[in-house]
Amino acid sequence: MGVKERKEREFKRREEEILETAHQLLCNMEPQKMTMELIAEKAEIGRGTLYKHFKSKDEIYAHLMLRRRKKFIQRLKDINQEEEEKILKLVRSYMEYCLIDPQDFAVHKRCEQHCLRSNLGQHIINALDAQQNEKIKLIDQILQTAIGKNTVNTDDLSYYICAGWGMQRGAIDALLENRFGDVIQNRDKYFKTVEQMLLGGLPAIYR
Repeated sequence: MGVKERKEREFKRREEEILETAHQLLCNMEPQKMTMELIAEKAEIGRGTLYKHFKSKDEIYAHLMLRRRKKFIQRLKDINQEEEEKILKLVRSYMEYCLIDPQDFAVHKRCEQHCLRSNLGQHIINALDAQQNEKIKLIDQILQTAIGKNTVNTDDLSYYICAGWGMQRGAIDALLENRFGDVIQNRDKYFKTVEQMLLGGLPAIYR
């Protein structure tokens, strides 16, 4: 391995360590309290070194979002390779994605809520937008394959995607934030209820 390759690998390794440090901090504190100085201290690097990797907390938020969303996009690609029950698998996969590690999901939400696009470089904005577009495209492909390309108006399908996504996210947030107190005793039953409401609300051609 040449000197250049070794330096690039070391740079990437340190970048991952910084992101992991920021992630751990966000598990235990609100974003407003996390400073670049604190990240540098916990990562045991100098502030100058930190700023060589990330110019602001917003860049760190964005990279954490990119890292997590990449996992979900791979889930969508896997579903696209399946032959049956794609819509049901899509609903379940998103719930699993959010709840398999609630703490990681909470960090992701904090990053989404506090990341200011105005503080990001254009290349990061492009990466975020490309990821979002890829996610929507994959979801559209899953639904179109499941229901048939000639049976639904594209504009109508977009509304179902947006409404369904919002309903599902709201159901998950309500559970994680314990808005119902002790009402929900059985998570599996709650998830199945969410699935029935989402899929039962679709026109017959979608099911």
